[in-house]
Amino acid sequence: MSRKPTILRWATITLGLLLVTPVVNSQEKPTARLLLDQMAAKYSRLASYQDEGVVITTYDEETGGRIEKLPFKTSFKRPNLFRFEWTDYFLSKLGTKRVVWSNGKNAFTYWEPDRYEKEKYLGLAIAGATGVSSGSAHTVSRLLLEDEVNGFSVTDLNGTSLLGEELFEGVLCYHIKGAHPDGQFYELWIGKSDLLLRKVREESKDSNTVRTEEEIRRNIHVNEPIANALFDYKPPIELTPGKESESLEDLTSILDAAPVWTEFKSEAGRFSILMPAKPNYVTQTFETGQGRFEHHVFIASVGLLACFVDYADMPKQLGDAKNSDALFDLARDEFLKGAQARLERETNISMDGHPGREVRMHVYGGAVRLRVFLISGRLYQLSITLLDNKAASEESIEKFFKSFKATTPSKSIALRSSHFGK
Repeated sequence: MSRKPTILRWATITLGLLLVTPVVNSQEKPTARLLLDQMAAKYSRLASYQDEGVVITTYDEETGGRIEKLPFKTSFKRPNLFRFEWTDYFLSKLGTKRVVWSNGKNAFTYWEPDRYEKEKYLGLAIAGATGVSSGSAHTVSRLLLEDEVNGFSVTDLNGTSLLGEELFEGVLCYHIKGAHPDGQFYELWIGKSDLLLRKVREESKDSNTVRTEEEIRRNIHVNEPIANALFDYKPPIELTPGKESESLEDLTSILDAAPVWTEFKSEAGRFSILMPAKPNYVTQTFETGQGRFEHHVFIASVGLLACFVDYADMPKQLGDAKNSDALFDLARDEFLKGAQARLERETNISMDGHPGREVRMHVYGGAVRLRVFLISGRLYQLSITLLDNKAASEESIEKFFKSFKATTPSKSIALRSSHFGK
């Protein structure tokens, strides 16, 4: 959703900025909407921008809680030099580096250790990083590159109100509250003297968990020289070969394509399911406090519909059906984080006596349905994502989920696995 202010609107904002010093007349209390418009105008005129920050996500649950931190850095030089990098501690305790950048001619992404790709354009690269960076790749880049980066902007908040002024890390800020078009509430802390965004806070609740996410930006520098070499990042691996960019006609054809449901079987995965197209297969290795996990992921997408099946063998303590609720909670929370989704509701389900859970989530512009099962120590995750609610009917969703069939390992296989594990 691209916000393209009219010339009249920008002229009004600019005139307002000339009449107030530096933000608003001290004799007149500003409105939240005026401040958001002035902030948007400020970012649109910045010649350069740099910050360091962190996203702090807190999960407050009946059984306890946990805190996750994701540090990041932003660098920008107008018109189109950009670099955003962060460290993800989910895959490894040591952290894995992620970088999105544009050298002014081309845009790239680097996912340590083995993914280095050229992207079609910078906006697409940022979109791909948004969920996995807990939204931090998108928040300020949306303000700096309004015509390049699409989607929700903090200036799109509805029902905004100015709660007052307060200090945040030594900076006097306007404290604003508003609602996302989808309903969830946001709070913003905007520097009073410079109109720069210092913190964004979002809170979501379900029956068992309160999730609070705070995106904090520090060490902000604007309109200062930045060497172009910073935006010519060179990863330590070779560029992954990619396909030629599609034409507009090709992209339109892809988006309008209809699914052709065909049965897919995985002998190693011990399952079969209907997929809307031939799936691609990838593996991902995760290192956590409970051990090292190898996930096997099958992804099929057609138009605005995407389906995936993921399976991973759990260690004995996690693979016990008695602990399935805790395992499903973890799978749900990581999915919400990765998809930057909002939880709508969840329900306990089962399949052939095996425990499971269905989770319904909302993402910007669409919806996600996830089903998770624990079968003989193996965790299965089935997901269908609809970037347009009209892209697939409830009938198609049920067709995907109900077609899933899993088999338990035979005794001989189980014995051999036990033998090799000793």
